[in-house]
Amino acid sequence: MMKRCVLALLALAPSIAVAEEFVPTRPLQMLVSFPPGGATDLLARAVAQAMGTELGQTVTVINRDGGAGSVGAAALAQARPDGYTLGFTTSTSVGLQPHLNPSLPYRLNSFTPICQTFELIFALAVAPTSPYRTAADLAAAARARPGELSFGVNGTGSAAHLAMAEFVRAANVQMIHVPYRGDAPVVPALLSGDIAAGSLAVSLAEAQGLRLLGVFANQPNPYFPNVPTLPSQGFAATQSVIGGVLAPAGLEPQVRATLDRACGAALRSESYRVVAERLRERIAYLDGAAFGAAIEADVTSKQALLDALGIRP
Repeated sequence: MMKRCVLALLALAPSIAVAEEFVPTRPLQMLVSFPPGGATDLLARAVAQAMGTELGQTVTVINRDGGAGSVGAAALAQARPDGYTLGFTTSTSVGLQPHLNPSLPYRLNSFTPICQTFELIFALAVAPTSPYRTAADLAAAARARPGELSFGVNGTGSAAHLAMAEFVRAANVQMIHVPYRGDAPVVPALLSGDIAAGSLAVSLAEAQGLRLLGVFANQPNPYFPNVPTLPSQGFAATQSVIGGVLAPAGLEPQVRATLDRACGAALRSESYRVVAERLRERIAYLDGAAFGAAIEADVTSKQALLDALGIRP
């Protein structure tokens, strides 16, 4: 009888070990793939603070920007899968950039999705002093001066780049593409007149006093109901990007479960809700499994568009 009990306990030992909860014993870090000041960075800081409260440890934000998010994604992919290094980035950074640049040291399967936190909608924006008051004005000017007007976005192959490329194709014009390290640097370039137009998060564009010529969506943004969609103006250009918290591949199940719970709790917190409302960004939570499926679907559709538009590094 005693022998059978001992054997039963031994048989249960592996499952008991797997069931042990991950409890962080030191601070965590969150690598953000875009520079400070942009919509993605501000959302990341709100998530990091709220997750830190849930985990009982500080979550420090470290900006690793560049390459349309590929610099930060590469750093995350190469980190130890121990739960102490997280990333806050977009589906295009982890899935589209390797398609665009196969020499990158990661692929989509280099990551463990933890939870989706946002979906960014982009706006076609110009400076408040710009002569262009509608998307048609910008298209007409670009048509009259082929290859002279420029637009700025947060990196080659980003969703913002795809949005502008769709607009350029729909308008049947030629414009110069100017990539930046993130969406925040696009703002001063617009205000100084270095570029004629830009595609960036609606909330950031409005907060910086830019003139919004349209949103890249089929439906008006509920926060900006008076800004017309690009399709309603005759330009078939609709792009958004999803993103959130990821970790390196190889994360233990119990570690992933703890981080997923903390992320979900963070998004339900009052502190995060206040920041999302201030940024006028909709909270779009998905757990790790659903987030992973959403990334794959988004990347597949964007890869096809990338190829159709002929976008290359």
